[in-house]
Amino acid sequence: MERKPTFGELWKNNKNARYLILLAINTILFFAVYRVLLFYAERTDETYYSFIVMVLYMVLLAVFVIWYLIYNRFLYRKNLTKDDLSSDMTDEEKEAFLADGRERLAKSKWMMLIIFPLVFTFLIDAVDLFILDLFRS
Repeated sequence: MERKPTFGELWKNNKNARYLILLAINTILFFAVYRVLLFYAERTDETYYSFIVMVLYMVLLAVFVIWYLIYNRFLYRKNLTKDDLSSDMTDEEKEAFLADGRERLAKSKWMMLIIFPLVFTFLIDAVDLFILDLFRS
């Protein structure tokens, strides 16, 4: 009789599921903090609080996107093959070049755990501000 894997074993073995769960938790966390801070600014009638919160989230998003793009060299290595590279390079140099690009993408994957929640937060905020307000009025 075959034994079912435990949750801990599934958690260790399935990196994509772990990444998806962390992404969902971060999204909920970033969005909740954002809405709570905006709610606080609205309750205290201090409009500059909401401005500071929005600017802080925008700066955080901009910094992480720029950092991700620079670290991954603007993703120009992403879909390259050995045939696309210069003929002056040896096969070892080509493989090292492509491996470096793959390694950089893998190492910077954690940044998406911050970038996606911030983008989602601004998307939902934009929907709330521009679309839902039309139906409320």
